[in-house]
Amino acid sequence: MCITSCSNNDDNNDADNNNDDDNNEEMSICLEKNFLEPFVIEPNDCVIFNDNPNMTFTFLGFEPYTKTHPNNVPHAGISARLVEENDTWEFHTGMVYEDYELEGTSFSGRVHTGINNVSYTIFFDDIEFTETETQIIFHKATIRFGYYDPEFD
Repeated sequence: MCITSCSNNDDNNDADNNNDDDNNEEMSICLEKNFLEPFVIEPNDCVIFNDNPNMTFTFLGFEPYTKTHPNNVPHAGISARLVEENDTWEFHTGMVYEDYELEGTSFSGRVHTGINNVSYTIFFDDIEFTETETQIIFHKATIRFGYYDPEFD
């Protein structure tokens, strides 16, 4: 199990700063979304879904693509974490490939995951990136998150 936390670094060290509720709110704020609602997500953003408020989705980030061979299909490596009650599922093996059928370079696709015997699909509608001579570096994505549907295999 991997646990991450945020802290509020307050350099003022006021002795009368005893409002714990305010400090807890600033420690970690997750987006609140509905399943299949498109939204922009960046590495380390977390989301709580109104459709399943017991689950937290944290987008851990992208693995940059290193250009090695002209026949390789460029892809974004995806890492994320699902936490539901006392269970955690973390994956680092999701792949979203370059849209070779569209003009120009763009990345979209889907990644399947799940927790507690419930499967989900994360739709990556668009991934923002910069390209150098040797790498493609991914920054943020517009995604939709929903229950798994075999139609999207």
